[in-house]
Amino acid sequence: MPPKTNPSVSPLVFVVDDDASVAGSTARFIRSQGMRAEAFLSGEDLLNSGRAAEASCLILDLRMPNMDGLELQQRLKEIRSAIPVIFFSAQASREEEEQALRSGAVAFLRKPVSREDLLRAIHMAVERTD
Repeated sequence: MPPKTNPSVSPLVFVVDDDASVAGSTARFIRSQGMRAEAFLSGEDLLNSGRAAEASCLILDLRMPNMDGLELQQRLKEIRSAIPVIFFSAQASREEEEQALRSGAVAFLRKPVSREDLLRAIHMAVERTD
């Protein structure tokens, strides 16, 4: 299902990655596909924004300082369990990937992530919120 193109109703994707260039470029790519996207540089930034519940889906880096993606996933479940989560990581162990998926992640992608795989995962995640 293609993304909706009306900005007032298009999916809102939050990207959380401590690498500003990855967070920014991922958000720009998502916007280029007709969706809304915002980047956060840490889980704390997202939680402190008070906007987590607005997201159609979240794209989370696994390895971040202070609060890693798995901890953020757990904290978000406590706030609003229905937010679909997509993990992406360059250095995850098989156990971390399995834990993320057992905890409800829609997908676990390995960096570098192909645009096609990322879009497929976003569409899958957004369909869960429709």
